[in-house]
Amino acid sequence: MNNLKPHLVWVSNSDINRQKWDACIDKCEWGNVYALSWFLDLMTDNQWDAIVLGDYEKIMPIPFRQKYGINYAYRPNFCQQLGVFSRNNELPPSVLNGFIEEICKKYKQIHYPLNHFNDYLNEKGLKLTKRTNFLLNLNSSYEEIQNNYSDTLKKNLKTAAKADLQILKNIEPNIAIALHKRAWDKFVSIPEQDYLNFIKISEFAVKNDSSETIGVYKDNQLLGACILLKYKNKIYYPFSAVSPEGRKYSAVAFLINKIIEDHSGKNIIFDFEGSDIATVKTFYKRFNPITETYFQIEKSNVLLNKASKFVKKISALKIKL
Repeated sequence: MNNLKPHLVWVSNSDINRQKWDACIDKCEWGNVYALSWFLDLMTDNQWDAIVLGDYEKIMPIPFRQKYGINYAYRPNFCQQLGVFSRNNELPPSVLNGFIEEICKKYKQIHYPLNHFNDYLNEKGLKLTKRTNFLLNLNSSYEEIQNNYSDTLKKNLKTAAKADLQILKNIEPNIAIALHKRAWDKFVSIPEQDYLNFIKISEFAVKNDSSETIGVYKDNQLLGACILLKYKNKIYYPFSAVSPEGRKYSAVAFLINKIIEDHSGKNIIFDFEGSDIATVKTFYKRFNPITETYFQIEKSNVLLNKASKFVKKISALKIKL
């Protein structure tokens, strides 16, 4: 296998065997919730294809979109790591490189996340952007975990305790979404359809007992919220938001600490989901998590970039006029 080029096949979305696909993700040690067929279907509106080796022995999901008539591979919002997954937990470098070659042949524009276990050698000369993730093993007692918190975090939790914050579970996902929009829309442009798709994901996962939406309240006012996803032995934290008042009372620290407390002493890993935003990274580090890195592969298309710049110039002229 190491010396032979793997025989990889592109499979269109409608032809993907969902049962075999999800079985591969389930058996793969690094299989994650974002690579499950239902998550990809709902988040991308079925706009993803696959590269497959053998009888779904090794697989790679490829979400795609079109802009100015040019197709490109991308990372969907609220979807951290994709890449190549292996049913037998083996992934020789030559096989991984073969998958990367395939995506590069088909797409001239790529912004695609690999996963922590994809140790890509970058034989194609692509731009590799290093990403950061944080994980906290909850198998210790809550007291042991809390003892490793930073002094700043302990101080923040005392502030939250004095504020008499309340946790309310199973709130409606659209309530958390609305808070996220108010908190992040000025910094990050997220299409309305992506929000709607994530609500579908949350509702689907709740029916399968693999999601939970939690809110932090003070005097009946929502200060912070998150939507959790659960798969295998992991709790994923892909979606959270906080109000200005919530920042004042350390609502997010209070929320995460409550999740940790509720699941401590169990064989569960809390996945913070990054981040590379300096302030968020600093905040997560206060919980003393393990740092995990992965890479995003990037490839630019000259025509697409020129078209985007042209449209921005036209838009700017219209604003001036």
